[in-house]
Amino acid sequence: MEKRFVETVAGVVCLVYGDDGLLELGLPGQETGDCPAVGAADPQWVRQLAADLKDYFAGKRVSFRCPVDYGGYPPFFRRVLEACRTISYGESRSYGWLAREAGSPKAVRAAGQAMANNRTVLVIPCHRVVKSDGGLGGFSSGLSWKERLLELEQA
Repeated sequence: MEKRFVETVAGVVCLVYGDDGLLELGLPGQETGDCPAVGAADPQWVRQLAADLKDYFAGKRVSFRCPVDYGGYPPFFRRVLEACRTISYGESRSYGWLAREAGSPKAVRAAGQAMANNRTVLVIPCHRVVKSDGGLGGFSSGLSWKERLLELEQA
């Protein structure tokens, strides 16, 4: 498992990856610990992710295409996270939509729990999931971040 940081215009973003893909991705200002910057020795997909993160926070439209390590998630959470990953930049979907896409239409609260446990924010864009009435719902990094990310994508 490797831990790296990326300097963006919004601040430092920390990521953790392993042989099977991205394990964790923080938002600017979250704990980075003592780790090196993404560099030439990192896999190509990690270097591409670093470039994409810089572009994203600079206001450019980005589709994060790196591999994600879903290890440790229950099967339903994984299905919800995979469904969430299909939500395009600038769009939003409801928790109910996620539950239906994951094959359990009545499991709306469980879909919300999967979002709350998402370790790879932005790559799995849980900020794009809102309540069916259009309200923001929750966000593990705080509603101010959710609002900020949604506004960034609408600019």
